[in-house]
Formats: sequence, structure tokens, C-alpha cells
Amino acid sequence: GSSGINAEWPLRPGWCFDKKYPTSGKSHEMFKEAAQKPEVLDELDIDDHTKEVLLKNIKRRLTPQAVKVRADVEVLCYAYEGIDAVKAALRAGLKLATEEVPLKINLIAPPIYVISVTLFNEEKGVEAVRASMEAIKNSIEASKGTFNVKLDPKVVTEREDQKLQEELEQRERDMMEKDGDEDSEDEESEDDEEEESDENEV
Repeated sequence: GSSGINAEWPLRPGWCFDKKYPTSGKSHEMFKEAAQKPEVLDELDIDDHTKEVLLKNIKRRLTPQAVKVRADVEVLCYAYEGIDAVKAALRAGLKLATEEVPLKINLIAPPIYVISVTLFNEEKGVEAVRASMEAIKNSIEASKGTFNVKLDPKVVTEREDQKLQEELEQRERDMMEKDGDEDSEDEESEDDEEEESDENEV
């Protein structure tokens, strides 16, 4: 019946390509190409709906997914150079960032920093984060500071990444509020003076 046809059709396109291109695994290559150029599927003897479903499946299975690799480290220095040594160490870690490997270092809360990179290749991401950690460690230890790994490099899920972003945003808000509190007393007295002068003008 019709269920037999449905069970067969996902195999037919691959079989068709393998017949046309006898090299082993050629159909897989063609499907990869179809993910970028859907017209590749035009030569298959399938209707538009089937083609659409097939293309959706191809894209889902073959489109590479970017992964985010993250590590948390503790960087501190009580020596004379202190904060400058920490900044220099973080800069050393960021020096390894390139267009292809867009490393980022964010402060979670002193002295904890998160090193992250988003790449299509998980191994490359872990390698890049490890290399950045090594550079930071060497730099801070040369300044008699301390380096500790709080979280080894690992792939983070979207949910974990979302949580990290929220932590960073919350920290930014806390910093702004702290700065705001220090400024607000001066501003209030200035505002009162301005209001008085406005009333006089009226």
C-alpha cells in the first residue's frame, strides 16, 4: 500500500545518485551540495512536496551546527602589579583570537573569568580555549599571581549559554547601579537648584 511507497522514497534519491555517480558515498556528497544548492534535487524523479521534505531533512542533518566551548578560570594577583598583572594576563589570552577563532573573555565576578569561543568544530574550540588558558596562566604566574581552573573547557548547551548571558547582564546592571548610586547624590542637589531657577523664571 501507500506506506510501502513512503518507506521507500527516502532511499530512492540516494540510490538514484549512487547509480549516476558510482563512486562510493557519492550520494552523501550530493546531499551535502543540495543543502547549499537545492536545485541539485531537480534531477530526481520526485514531486515538489517530497523534494521539500527531503530538503528539510538534508538541511537538518547535514548543516553543521556551531558549538560554544566555555571554560571558567580564576585569575588573581596580590603582588605589587595586582590588577595590571591580571589585565596583562587576560590580554595574553585574547591575543590568540583570530577571525576564524573569535575567542572572548568576560568577567563573571572578580576573580572569575569565562573564556569562550563559538565554532563549527568542537575539538578546535576546546583547543583554542585551552591555548588561551595556558597563555593566561603563564602570564599571571610570571607576575607571581595565581591561576586556577574552575570549569574545564566544555561544550555548553543553549540553555547554559543563556544562563551565562543573564549572569553577565545582571553583573552589568549591578555595576551601573553601583555607579549610579555614587553619582545620584550630586545630581539630586543639582536638579533641585535647576528646579528653583526654572520657577523664578516663570
